[in-house]
Amino acid sequence: MEDAHTNYGQDQRKIKRLKHLVKKYQTSLQTQTALLQLSEQASKVSELTLLYPAIQQILESSLPCRNFYVVLFNPDIGELELTYFVDEVDGIDLPIQAQQTGMLDNSLTGLVFKTGVAKLFNKQQIAECEIKGICRVMGTPCEYWLGVPIHHDGQVIGVMATQSYDVHQPFNDSQIALFETVAFYFSTAVERVKKRQYMAQQVLDRTEQLRLEVARNQETIRKQNILYAISKLATKSLNNQDFFKLVHSIIDEEVFAKNLFIALYDHSENMISCPYAVDEMSVDYQPRTFSKGLTEFVIRSGTTELFDQNRILNEVAKGNIELPAKFNSSPLPTSWVGVPLYHRQQVIGVLACQAFNSEYHYKQSDIELISFVSEQISNVVVKQLADNQLEQRVKEKTAELQQANIHLQLQIEERKKIERQLFHDAHHDNLTGLANRSLFISQLDKTLQRHKRDKSHCFAVMFIDLDNFKDINDTLGHHAGDKFLKSTANEFSTCIREHDLLARFGGDEFVILLTHLQHKDEAKQIAKRIIKIMNKPFCINEQCIKSGASIGIAYSNKTYDSTDEIIRDADSAMYQAKKSGKGTIKLASPEHITKNSFICSDLINAGQLSFVKSKAIDLQLEQGIATYINPYITLESGAKIALHQLLQEQHPAIDYCDFLINRVLSHVMQNEPVYLQLHTAILAQDFERFHVQLAKSNHNICWLINDNNLAELSTKQIENLKKLKQDGFKIGVMDVARQQIDLVKLTCVEFDYLLLDLNFCRKLVNEKLAQQQLAALLALTQNTACNIVATGPAIVNFQSSLKKLGVNLFLSPLTQETEQLLASEANQEPRSRSAKQ
Repeated sequence: MEDAHTNYGQDQRKIKRLKHLVKKYQTSLQTQTALLQLSEQASKVSELTLLYPAIQQILESSLPCRNFYVVLFNPDIGELELTYFVDEVDGIDLPIQAQQTGMLDNSLTGLVFKTGVAKLFNKQQIAECEIKGICRVMGTPCEYWLGVPIHHDGQVIGVMATQSYDVHQPFNDSQIALFETVAFYFSTAVERVKKRQYMAQQVLDRTEQLRLEVARNQETIRKQNILYAISKLATKSLNNQDFFKLVHSIIDEEVFAKNLFIALYDHSENMISCPYAVDEMSVDYQPRTFSKGLTEFVIRSGTTELFDQNRILNEVAKGNIELPAKFNSSPLPTSWVGVPLYHRQQVIGVLACQAFNSEYHYKQSDIELISFVSEQISNVVVKQLADNQLEQRVKEKTAELQQANIHLQLQIEERKKIERQLFHDAHHDNLTGLANRSLFISQLDKTLQRHKRDKSHCFAVMFIDLDNFKDINDTLGHHAGDKFLKSTANEFSTCIREHDLLARFGGDEFVILLTHLQHKDEAKQIAKRIIKIMNKPFCINEQCIKSGASIGIAYSNKTYDSTDEIIRDADSAMYQAKKSGKGTIKLASPEHITKNSFICSDLINAGQLSFVKSKAIDLQLEQGIATYINPYITLESGAKIALHQLLQEQHPAIDYCDFLINRVLSHVMQNEPVYLQLHTAILAQDFERFHVQLAKSNHNICWLINDNNLAELSTKQIENLKKLKQDGFKIGVMDVARQQIDLVKLTCVEFDYLLLDLNFCRKLVNEKLAQQQLAALLALTQNTACNIVATGPAIVNFQSSLKKLGVNLFLSPLTQETEQLLASEANQEPRSRSAKQ
């Protein structure tokens, strides 16, 4: 009995030790998994603003971490800065207030930073610290608060903290150890992301430098050609009229020179003569006494002058200009530029170009080119009008030009090499070396045009999507995924013919252009070879995963008008193949049925989206119409408004005006704010019918115009846009500042919204030029009802920076949870085919 009791005690001690070892192993495994995930995120994310939520997600799988923030010390200002903040109770106002008042130094966070020791407080301990004056409590009191220091090179550079509002969710020892471990490797992960960002920025900067160099070289070549052409004139024996005609033709090739005249000034006689003039409005260019015309104005100033009608009339009112009698019967020029001709530092005449009826408005680049031309022709004009004493000087100048031409030619050859390399890089995929989307579409367009001319030249487009590619990335890693793509590209190359074109379309999608087809079976045979090859498993590091391919084929046996239609049909057929079980081949059918959901949403309060169930519409089309919804956030209050954006494409099978009025707006909630992108074509075609039908609707609609399309609107389209505004509809501009800001066009209509481009918003944080451009926009809209809306990730620092710059509205992408809610409400898959593309 005693032995049994002894054995029982020994067993209990072993069990207790085993439980301790199991718990210790679980903690180690948990820590190792978190560090591996942290390393993977540091290698994957492209921006620091994306690293912080990734770290929070890693921690949240092991400890209460829904309320998480990171504070880093800024040595430039000597203060702690809130880099990332997420809290389920306190909103955005708390971190902004804390940053402005410097409360972080005297908070729990500041205590951890100063001591360099991890701190864990419960609610009572936090209250005692505040009573004793050790620190000040910020925000809503929590039940538990955990903060650990962030070290780098032996120094504390910041604090990582989390807190729990649930009394039943304390932090245990293993969770604290995990939190400290992640904080220990935090700075290493940040440095990796910063280094990758820096390298990416260097690549972009170098690319921009090369682009500017190419542009400068092109301008140099342009001027060199003009210089060479004029120098050839100097060696020919021509009468004055023939000579001036050739000069006119040279200028007309580079700038608008429909109306051009050359005026010469005789200082001794004080006379103006025009040996050459081409003017569509007047032929009155007789010699005259030096007076107060536009030509005389340029001669007196000795500088290039640019006039429009307003400036001409202003100078007339001041008495600086007197209009000749010819303007009594002909209109004033709407744009006039005059460049003085110099010889031996003395003005000998004027070269002038002019436009009427607003046909053209001269720009600074035109002035520079005309000025350059005037410098070159001045000596030639003198040669044509002076004696033979200038012939030797012309020969010397010609010899110098020839030497300059040799030097420029060497530079041109070098630049051509650079341009060829840039062209290759721009049209080929960096990973696989295959043709990219741009080159493929270009070749497909040429093939389509040839097919239109000669129907015997048959071709096909094969769209290939790799199966299980995500499993390869997730199981073997992205490095293995890249190797798999390169291996697949090599395998595909062995399946096609020499004159076919294989391209990587993006991600795990490939396309093949098959030309010179004698029979459709040729394409099917190539597709079968690809299917057979892809059935082989892909192995790396003794691990194998079976992939496959889903293939869609579109033949040239129907009347295609554009490459988009061919690619669309091939893509649709591939998608049907994937739905049929993958690893199969489908041919593009003549008709496709696309289901689309149009979704409306209410005003969002308390940060929660409220969706209205949508009705599915069956469209007998070959091109779908996709909808997207983004939350529209105000920085001042934190309230959100759903932005409903309809992206549509013109299709020959439908009447777009009827479709928009009868099929779209009939499924949109009445009297709720809806934002729809409007094709500019409808402002010119069938607008009256569209306007009459739209007047019967009481929708609260804001029509959005793309910034690129805005610059191309005609006067009639702008007037029609104003009619929509007058009828009570709101109007706005999307992608503002994507390339450049045209303030004149942005004031052509009283817009309600200006939606800034995403890349421009990112530049606003650091680039002074972008901030100056934003200041100009804010000044433009200061006394109007127009709202400037920024776009970008929902990051506290990012939105706080934009608010400081004066932007109070913010448009951020949907979160994954909102997408899933949207998908469930619409009774469709969370990620549609259009979203993938």
